[in-house]
Amino acid sequence: MSIQNSIAVTNYGCYRELIPRPSGAGSFIMSRTKIKILHIIPVFATGGAERLVLQYAQLLDHTKFEIHVASCVEDGPLRSTFDDTKDIHVFVGSREKDGGRRAVYKKLETYAVSLKPDVVHTHMLSADFFGYKLKKKLGKHIRWVSTMHNVETATSFLRQVLWKYILKKADRVIAVSENVARFTRKTFHVSDKKLITIKNGVVIDVWKDLPIKKLLKTKNHVLQIASVGRLWEQKGHVYLLRALSLLQEKYTLHLFGDGPLKKSLQQEAKKLGIFDHVKWHGVVSDVPKNISNMDIIVQPSLWEGLSLVVMEMMAAGKPVVTTPAGGDELIQHKKTGYIVPFRDPQALADAITYINAHPNEVNMLTTDARLYALHHFDIQQNIQSVTELYQTLYT
Repeated sequence: MSIQNSIAVTNYGCYRELIPRPSGAGSFIMSRTKIKILHIIPVFATGGAERLVLQYAQLLDHTKFEIHVASCVEDGPLRSTFDDTKDIHVFVGSREKDGGRRAVYKKLETYAVSLKPDVVHTHMLSADFFGYKLKKKLGKHIRWVSTMHNVETATSFLRQVLWKYILKKADRVIAVSENVARFTRKTFHVSDKKLITIKNGVVIDVWKDLPIKKLLKTKNHVLQIASVGRLWEQKGHVYLLRALSLLQEKYTLHLFGDGPLKKSLQQEAKKLGIFDHVKWHGVVSDVPKNISNMDIIVQPSLWEGLSLVVMEMMAAGKPVVTTPAGGDELIQHKKTGYIVPFRDPQALADAITYINAHPNEVNMLTTDARLYALHHFDIQQNIQSVTELYQTLYT
């Protein structure tokens, strides 16, 4: 792999994309002058948290940081991408292969004690548990950072109690959005002294040169609608299917992503009589290319941290329909996109119909949305903030 480019997953369980690496990253020279960072994730999966860790591994300055990434639950499809990323070290903890949670912890503990990381950075509850255990084991010798990636509304009360207890040991807790920060304060009682908001970002270079497809109002046009993301409850696809059954317009729905609800969603589409209007693309290798001919992007999420898909689609110049979960920190309604209520098929259908009926207005809106995204959603802002945090904790 060249120094200039590396492969990265650029969405929630749905695709891979080339991420430009900054030039002048330098060769990898093992030196104790570098700050050692150990990221821990549950699985090398293709979700948003794993994607962010991959971006850290690729885009943090390797002349300042020595990056290690470990899984603490299982291997996963993104493992090969991490392995192929230049100048990082990968550790695989697998309950199935190693003999259960305790065996994984013992293996990971041995690795961490030998590594002597300066900062342990964990992502999601399973990884936070290991961060907590390592903090107790290594004490003052490490700093522990936990990133909260989502508004965990589906988490059980007992898990919330456990998480609250665990986070007391963290040196810093990062929230990926203002909504996540509010949720973290309220649910886990994390103090403002410990909590820091570092908003998600996307790799703007992937999207900035994508040609904008202008909406045209023609009699026989078949509206091309897309939704990008893992097929599971959080993403609210069932409400999109129900919305489409209400449309008078001709349309084709393109679903990019895979997941545990695929069969039930297909059954719902058949029941609604719209199955022939839905294309199930699964995981695709080039989403920018695949969405280039789409007219409308619909993301009917029930909960989110800060939607990377919405950011990317705005940067791509696409009109976006989403919910407050997907867009209230990203979109100004009818100025840079469209926000509809949760679980409301009629509102989704009305928004799609409105966009189709007002192409000139929508074309101006998407131009404004793209400019806003290019100026405000760049991942480099996140990278700079995380760099400063690591350096502050290390000194």
